[in-house]
Amino acid sequence: MFKNKIFITSTLVLTLLNFHFGVSEVWAQTELKDIPSISVVPNIKPTLLLKASYDRCKKPEYPRLALRYEMVGKTELDLAVNSEGRVTMAEVTRSSGWRALDEAVLIAMMGCQIFDDPKTERLYVKTAYAWSLESNVPSKPAEVLAGTCNKSDFVSFAKDNEPGRGIVVGVWLNKDGGIEKTNLEWSLDPKLNQESVKLVSSCKFKPSFDAVGNLASVISLRLLPLRSK
Repeated sequence: MFKNKIFITSTLVLTLLNFHFGVSEVWAQTELKDIPSISVVPNIKPTLLLKASYDRCKKPEYPRLALRYEMVGKTELDLAVNSEGRVTMAEVTRSSGWRALDEAVLIAMMGCQIFDDPKTERLYVKTAYAWSLESNVPSKPAEVLAGTCNKSDFVSFAKDNEPGRGIVVGVWLNKDGGIEKTNLEWSLDPKLNQESVKLVSSCKFKPSFDAVGNLASVISLRLLPLRSK
């Protein structure tokens, strides 16, 4: 089904954060190439600078299922770090689109010591892990054909700038863009889950393709509950 030769690349980055906990505020500076610094600013001066290090963390392994179907994306996480600098809590705030990828990052992060002597009881930081695959035969990913999906009174497709993990539905497509199956990657309320799968299933898709022709592929879609009027 997926015949391209695959090379795995992954990048761990930190993104902007402003959390409040106790008497301190934490900012994580955005850096895509270098390991960023964490600035901890207590109410009592002076400012304390800490440098995060992810070299001690076990690198997430690409799940076999994800490799087979060439699943990619970026997993965004909220981390809680204790006084020893170890991650004690990790929560997915924005899915890569695939639960298998997200859970691999969660496993790698838990218990990892990313700070040396943070000198504070707890820190909250936001991090992201990017999953990507390089193929020797470039291809275009599948996409939803605009205007083909039904309307729902309960959920809608999330925009890129809308926060929240939401409900994530994975879709397996054939070479013609037809839906072979759907899978609920991340869920909320049973009724909203059902409505999300129903909405996604009503859509038509442009199939993935390369220089040779159309390809069977996968695509994931994020949905959010509609606000009550």
